[in-house]
Amino acid sequence: MTRGRLRQQFPVSDQVLDYGLEAQDETVRVNLDGNEIKLAITTKDGQEGWCRTSDGTLHSFFWAWAGNALQLWVDGNLFIFEKIEGRRQANREFSGHGNDIIAPMPGRVGQIVVEAGDSVQRGQTVIILESMKMEIEITAQRDGVVKRVPVGVGDQVDKGMRLLELEEQQTVAE
Repeated sequence: MTRGRLRQQFPVSDQVLDYGLEAQDETVRVNLDGNEIKLAITTKDGQEGWCRTSDGTLHSFFWAWAGNALQLWVDGNLFIFEKIEGRRQANREFSGHGNDIIAPMPGRVGQIVVEAGDSVQRGQTVIILESMKMEIEITAQRDGVVKRVPVGVGDQVDKGMRLLELEEQQTVAE
């Protein structure tokens, strides 16, 4: 089963839909936010055809991808959905080396969540890196204090490049 998230762009809406698709022969089961629709599909060339919903209604359709957007015409009405690539956490084994938090892959710095002097805990998101249309949450590999952030938002980084430097958290003796 294929799963993902779509944001409706046209008609204008900020609605985000969780979807699931399961195809078997000429039948496709679509699950949109928990509502299942069973379609009997007859296609002309894979992108155009007819579908019959489980209530017996017949609909003409045509679909095409334009970049990251799905353009869907149903009975002559246009709908456009943007595919949302979810954030994923970078593997801990790639996110740190010693006091450095390093880039697990090439990308662009999308957001810096902390600044020098901030205390962080192991597993806390410190930077969001954008790569291959995904947002990757870069996390602290240990507790500490941010010593320095040598990158800025919008910077291009290479795999293995230092994104942030941590130092041991000093405890105050009472």
